[in-house]
Amino acid sequence: MNVAEKVIKPTKTGIFRIVFLYTGQGESTLLVIPNGPTESDYLYVLVDSDRDKEKNEIDLVELFKDLFETSGKLSVFINTHPHNDHIGGIKDVYEETEFAEVWHSNHKPGPKHKEKYEDLKYVIDKVGKRNEYFLLGTNDLNKIRNSDDKEVIKKLGNIDYQVLSPAKYLCDDINEEDQDGRDDRIHEQCGVIKFTYGKDAKSIMITGDSDKTAWKEHITEYHKENLPSFVLSASHHGSRTFFKLNKDDEYVYEKHIEVIKPTYLIISAPKKSIHGHPHEDAMEIYRKYIDEDGIFHLGEKPYSIIIDIDSDGNPSITEDVELIKAYGSGGDGGEANRNENNKYQSIYIVSQTTRLDDKPMGLTDALV
Repeated sequence: MNVAEKVIKPTKTGIFRIVFLYTGQGESTLLVIPNGPTESDYLYVLVDSDRDKEKNEIDLVELFKDLFETSGKLSVFINTHPHNDHIGGIKDVYEETEFAEVWHSNHKPGPKHKEKYEDLKYVIDKVGKRNEYFLLGTNDLNKIRNSDDKEVIKKLGNIDYQVLSPAKYLCDDINEEDQDGRDDRIHEQCGVIKFTYGKDAKSIMITGDSDKTAWKEHITEYHKENLPSFVLSASHHGSRTFFKLNKDDEYVYEKHIEVIKPTYLIISAPKKSIHGHPHEDAMEIYRKYIDEDGIFHLGEKPYSIIIDIDSDGNPSITEDVELIKAYGSGGDGGEANRNENNKYQSIYIVSQTTRLDDKPMGLTDALV
């Protein structure tokens, strides 16, 4: 069994596994979704794609070569918005995995993102209109829009999801603007999706690069009863734009984080981002609502974060370095390390026990 299979594929049935992959200044999250009664019945969904070979960045193509070497396949690609660090390498990923569906925000970016956006359009053309879906906000579970702009109920295995953003009226409004106007508002139109699983339901919220305006004007008040989430993926790599229009904005918006009430925060950014992510003023706000030991900055060590939720809703959180060792670009990663028999190095945010796959967890009260 290779590293990707060992780390990513659950060995027990009924586990919803979320793998926040370290990709440097970008974001890629792999969902391993229970989809049947046996341990081999899993659906694989990639949310956003980043592949530009930064130091230690996990190479998605090499990862998927190994992950699906003997069984399984990538089925769906979900794109929160078509910026380079969220669609990078998607053509290469498609040619390796030939996933069947694309779900996206239907935003057309400006020249800076044109080359990689053309790759996304290439992939959409390959999967065909019948397998293209639009992310549009709704209060209903498991609802999405097909390419004919008709609402459809479409399940993802045994989990539930809710598309919280963008709102259809917002998309119509933005699409009427010129290119510069559309570009300025792309984060306002960013996809936001909440994934939920377990009897004692636990939710993971993926926020893309959604900004203060998106939350203040279009999301929080419309969806506040549905916002609470166990895990929050920090918007825009920990940028202040989640709370402020800019550095000098005196009106700090916090209503959304008050309602979401996350226990854990995942920040996808390098240790030293060229954009200053995560911004310290943003982190000060996050720390008001989330304990320091519940905040994971992927680039700080670096590592990937793996979250397991079992069918009862019991969670387990793992810090993983093996994927970077095996599939990281530059530094200590890369092709030379792919077949090394490295030891697992994991930290579990639960009471002292072995990995969830090995035996049941004894959870602390803080996690329930």
